[in-house]
Amino acid sequence: MTGMDTTTDATSTTRPVSLLPTALIGLAALVVAIVFASTSSWYDVFLTIHVLCVVIWIGGGLMLTVFGILAERARDGEQLTQIAKMAAFAGERIFAPAAIVVVIMGISMVLNSHYGFGHFWLIFGLLGFVTTFVLGIGVLAPMSKRANGLIAEKGPNDPDVQAYAGKILLVARADVAMLLVVIVDMITKPFS
Repeated sequence: MTGMDTTTDATSTTRPVSLLPTALIGLAALVVAIVFASTSSWYDVFLTIHVLCVVIWIGGGLMLTVFGILAERARDGEQLTQIAKMAAFAGERIFAPAAIVVVIMGISMVLNSHYGFGHFWLIFGLLGFVTTFVLGIGVLAPMSKRANGLIAEKGPNDPDVQAYAGKILLVARADVAMLLVVIVDMITKPFS
């Protein structure tokens, strides 16, 4: 055995990293956020929650999209399969709840401020949200479930599975692009 060789025996006996440090880091960040928020206005608290959920939702979606593109370009069916499973999980359990919080906080800010709903940037943002939310729930989620069935039936490297994965990635790219345009809209507030 040379110095470059590795064995699975060494890694099989190691324990996974404990969740306790992660929980403590999250708790510390939450405490600091609460302290910061306690000195802010209600609008700033809503805006903070709104932006944090946007980062989770759109940042996560962008990351999965990039990883999907990389797996597709590498023609790595196994990796693409894992990304599809992660995307299905994240879409239903992370992105959808974060998106709902984004909209609730956004509407709360509008209702409790001087903006009103008559501005183009708000209407465009809401339409963008509805479009991507429906796309996620009505198109991407069923496509991901169908992809999992195809993978189970034919395997991840089957040409039909790869072609279907490409379709999912195309829809996901359009979804992420729309969300990025909504972010630009919300920041620049065009035609106001």
